[in-house]
Amino acid sequence: MSTRSLIAMQIGADKYRTIYCHSDGYLSHNGALLIDHYDTPEKVKELIDIGGISCLAPNLNPDPSKPHGFEYSTRQDGVVVAYGRDRGEKGMEAKEYTFNELDDPNSWADYIYVYTEENRWKFFRHGYSQEGLKEIEPVLKFQYEQFGIERPEGYYGFVTQEIIDVLDKEGLVTHLDSSPNMEVL
Repeated sequence: MSTRSLIAMQIGADKYRTIYCHSDGYLSHNGALLIDHYDTPEKVKELIDIGGISCLAPNLNPDPSKPHGFEYSTRQDGVVVAYGRDRGEKGMEAKEYTFNELDDPNSWADYIYVYTEENRWKFFRHGYSQEGLKEIEPVLKFQYEQFGIERPEGYYGFVTQEIIDVLDKEGLVTHLDSSPNMEVL
């Protein structure tokens, strides 16, 4: 089962240009990728311009000298897979929504990510827009602190003790000496 998300760029007081992302919408994947790789208005606009995507990745555009497509056997590693560009689907263009429309009760999106007019990535969980947008970085930091580690650079995926143990064995984990900051949530 996929964790769906919406990825939006604020373009006015209550206007958000938005795309759908089918897979890996949880904070430690899409949230982390957005703050690490889509960190300027230009990069965010380029991402939104591609339209609906199957999965987010560090690189938006494939290497033109190599094949890239929608099917797993033809995907380039680390490249966004887009419904329009990579599968030829129509009607996958970005859509404009108000803030309330982003939290549509009929939506299947679990997470809604918003690149604000202040050039900051924020988010809310579906059904919780009334609590406002939260900064991604402190919440991600808190998630990893629960395991006594800093967020591993370049890791985008689930956060479980088993995965942390594997990352630790690979030397990708920095252990913390203090207890987590409970104030961020």
